[in-house]
Amino acid sequence: MSELKAISWRRFALYALSLPRGPNFDPLHEVSWWSDDRGSAAGLVTFNPVAGTFGCQGMRRDVDHCFRVFPALEGLASEQKALEQLRRVMRCGDPPEPRPRGLPARPNPFHLVEGRTVNEKFTLLRESWNHRPALHAAGEVYFALDRPDENFVGDFQTEGFEARLWELYLFAAFREQAIEVHQDSPSPDFRLVNDDRSVFVEAATANAEQRLQPAFVSHAPPPEDRAERFIGEAAARFAKSLRSKMAKRYWELPHVSGHPFVLAIADFHKSGSMIWTLNALQSYLYGILVESAVENGEKRAWSVPVARLIDKHSIPAGFFNQPDGEHVSAVIGCNAATLGKFNRMGHLADYRMPGLRMERSGLLFNHDGNRLEPIEFRYDIDDPLYEKLWPWGEVWCLEMEVYHNPKALHPIPRNFFPGATHFFERDGEIVFEGPWKNRVLGSVTALLPKGPPRPSAPE
Repeated sequence: MSELKAISWRRFALYALSLPRGPNFDPLHEVSWWSDDRGSAAGLVTFNPVAGTFGCQGMRRDVDHCFRVFPALEGLASEQKALEQLRRVMRCGDPPEPRPRGLPARPNPFHLVEGRTVNEKFTLLRESWNHRPALHAAGEVYFALDRPDENFVGDFQTEGFEARLWELYLFAAFREQAIEVHQDSPSPDFRLVNDDRSVFVEAATANAEQRLQPAFVSHAPPPEDRAERFIGEAAARFAKSLRSKMAKRYWELPHVSGHPFVLAIADFHKSGSMIWTLNALQSYLYGILVESAVENGEKRAWSVPVARLIDKHSIPAGFFNQPDGEHVSAVIGCNAATLGKFNRMGHLADYRMPGLRMERSGLLFNHDGNRLEPIEFRYDIDDPLYEKLWPWGEVWCLEMEVYHNPKALHPIPRNFFPGATHFFERDGEIVFEGPWKNRVLGSVTALLPKGPPRPSAPE
């Protein structure tokens, strides 16, 4: 018989992506987190500091492996009473819950669809031992989705792997920020609700010419030429994908009209290019190129307006300034919607493989010194110092960036996405603000055999 057992906050936070507002319970305090041996039921005990009472909330898997959430119980006299009630709700060892009436069956994303060429990256996720943490993390996010479309699994396993991984990342990052995430219309991809305000989001990707890319390819380095890096091929790839989405005029749909509309784009046009192309996205969106030079031994930067990209089509720069650009309230970007991110989040949620450790290295924004000189870092992700880089450790939304349109018909307040870094154009300059002192500019994750970790600290 399956028994109730205590689990970490990290494991429960992954399960809690199935809750309407994710792992967020303020003003209640989280006391303890629980599941059964098989992960088929989960819950937590809470404390109300105002009333001085305890409560609990439980979830159980249904026949499709999705969590079904039960109403929270409050006003209990003690932690023990709350745990007793939680045990009754979780019913460890009982058969799974039935599928809710009216919902289609949720296919398992890791059961292969026959007759299609499988993406090597999907095979890596599904079958490799050292990506098992990512498999668990991606699976939990998938089963938390509101209503994935009928093509999701087929796309995820084949040429749409990157696009669907991006949607999984977005869902987790949104819900983690206590945002309601709905998929109640064929398009756009998401309807978000926060503080009684709705925002619609359509996901897009910048892709390679050949969609089925091999899994084991060295990361492409950034161009050495600054102009090519900022307004060259990468910027043109973003432009092509965003302009394609604009042609569909989502803002004219009856359920979208009058609400903020957002395009969320991730770059997969070269292996590992997502690490370094957000500068190109910023340059294209705002039509601004940041130049830099060393003067008197110190690096300085300034902004230069750009009319066109330097690709072969000479695409106009300044996406927000183009016709109909005012209908896009913001563009979301990210440098970490990768298997590495899912692997880290699965590992931190205690889906750990014996003999495997993960080391993350990259660049952090330098808030305290010369802001043009980033700080190098390298950490074993189990190092307590790594966890202390951010108030809650590494979270899904850590690398999410929101680029606000200065000409938007329906602007989005910054607090709609409280965990993201926000960018604005002010007096011809691109400025940002956000909750993270140690903002990650780009990183890679090395999968290494277990052993004494190398000394890890900002270098």
